[in-house]
Amino acid sequence: MPLFGTDDALWHARHMDRELDPHTRSAAHIALAGRLAESLEHYRAILDTAVDGIITIDERGLIQSFNRAAERMFGYGVDEVLGQNISLLMPAPDRDQHDRYIEAYRQSGQAKIIGIGREVEGRRRDGSVFPMDLSVGEVHLPGRRLFTGITRDISDRKAVEAEAQRRLNDLAHVSRVATMGTMATALAHEVNQPLTAIISHAGACLRLLAARRPAGAPPTGDSLEAQLQDSLTQIARQGERAAEVIRQLRRFVGKSEMAFRPAQLNTVVQEVLWLLAHEIRSSRVHLDLSLAAELPEVMMDRVQIEQVVFNLVRNALEAMSDTPESQRRLWLRTELSTMSAGSPAVTFVVEDRGIGFNGLEPAQLFEPYFTTKAGGMGQGLAICQSIIETHEGGIAAEAAQPQGARFRFWLPQRR
Repeated sequence: MPLFGTDDALWHARHMDRELDPHTRSAAHIALAGRLAESLEHYRAILDTAVDGIITIDERGLIQSFNRAAERMFGYGVDEVLGQNISLLMPAPDRDQHDRYIEAYRQSGQAKIIGIGREVEGRRRDGSVFPMDLSVGEVHLPGRRLFTGITRDISDRKAVEAEAQRRLNDLAHVSRVATMGTMATALAHEVNQPLTAIISHAGACLRLLAARRPAGAPPTGDSLEAQLQDSLTQIARQGERAAEVIRQLRRFVGKSEMAFRPAQLNTVVQEVLWLLAHEIRSSRVHLDLSLAAELPEVMMDRVQIEQVVFNLVRNALEAMSDTPESQRRLWLRTELSTMSAGSPAVTFVVEDRGIGFNGLEPAQLFEPYFTTKAGGMGQGLAICQSIIETHEGGIAAEAAQPQGARFRFWLPQRR
């Protein structure tokens, strides 16, 4: 396998030929050849045991070396690619443009990708395309220069990211549906009261008009009384129609079924942490995780409980955005507990060192439309409470010491 780095050694060998006598020259050649062979074997071993693909090309884009990781990654043997253009390993449109990129760099000397890692696509021997990280370096040798590409297949990472995004989208959908349900329930309650009053008053007015006429006598023609009766009848009729829409809305919201299955609360917590791993790292929060061993199963709608845990943990992270980095701590734990009636339960607790409640009563936080966030809708904790209560559990909040907040919810153990 042709390897860059040998040119320097050969140049030194030719230089020695001109300066040494034949006997000394012969011994020096033997010693140099031994060192060169040892160096090449050492170099080959490093290349072939590297986890990442390592490929070198010359200024024309022709492949000069191709390690074993690259063979596994692209599906080509080294003998198949040596001397071939590197575009062989690229899908369109990069394949058609790569030579122009190299020529533009040779002419201008302006590097756009040298020394910079980026995400690109590679093309395997079977024609399949895969995502990879690529870093390109430049090597200057006597009379020429080479480019070294280090490649890493990130198919698994992208699959994990896609799955995480899918789960986040599912949680977002559940949250939107739950928000709509909570808002619809509140809307139905708020609208139903004035509708009832409108219908009642319209009916009362109709009765008053009827009382002014002789018993059994209808209103006459186009009289004002007749017009009033017609308008009031329409008001009452449309009010009843609107009330029926509200009743149907309530029935629809009440029919939203949950998929209750036996599940481990610890598993739910771990999955939420996986979804929020990037957010936790970027928030520079120290996480203390304590999951009770052999925690009993709970009958739950897993996606709904994931949403509750997700909301509580994300709220805790957001609450610490202004906390000094050295004080940002997040405690998550699960534990065995008991319900108020003494029946066994499992509990999830999240505690942060954020801004706390700012003098608010914790119970206020669970009220619909109450929010401490700019632009917030005030539905997150109300939805959490609704979900937990549907599971026959409870949720509560309290101030943490010396600062911050502590939220907990508990669910009955599987019976």
